[in-house]
Amino acid sequence: MKFQIAVHIEANAGSGRVKYLAFDERYRLTGVKVVDDGGVAADNTNYIILNVFGNNGSTSAFQWSSQTSAQGALTDGVSASLVDQKSGLDVYNAGTSIKISKTEAGSGKNVDSMLILSFEPARKF
Repeated sequence: MKFQIAVHIEANAGSGRVKYLAFDERYRLTGVKVVDDGGVAADNTNYIILNVFGNNGSTSAFQWSSQTSAQGALTDGVSASLVDQKSGLDVYNAGTSIKISKTEAGSGKNVDSMLILSFEPARKF
């Protein structure tokens, strides 16, 4: 049975943000969508990076960068899929947490984003 969790990230240009989710069972992260209120313009110097980290807490599992040479702009009110980094770190055991962050380069951008994380139970074999 798949389910989704919404996580809100809001941060002004020049500041980052980190959020965590905790788990009481073993789950696999299958995808992440983002929709921003106001949009985020693409830029090669001043851009944001949204990361959903793998189960080690430091390697990106899913990512969106507004850098022009990466994914680019987020359009106001339009959902986009974060890019699966194929890290192999997408299973989170009971008692662990998932780290979600907004970082930036240059002077960054304002962000008012809702991230929708999709999960399914992960069984041990």
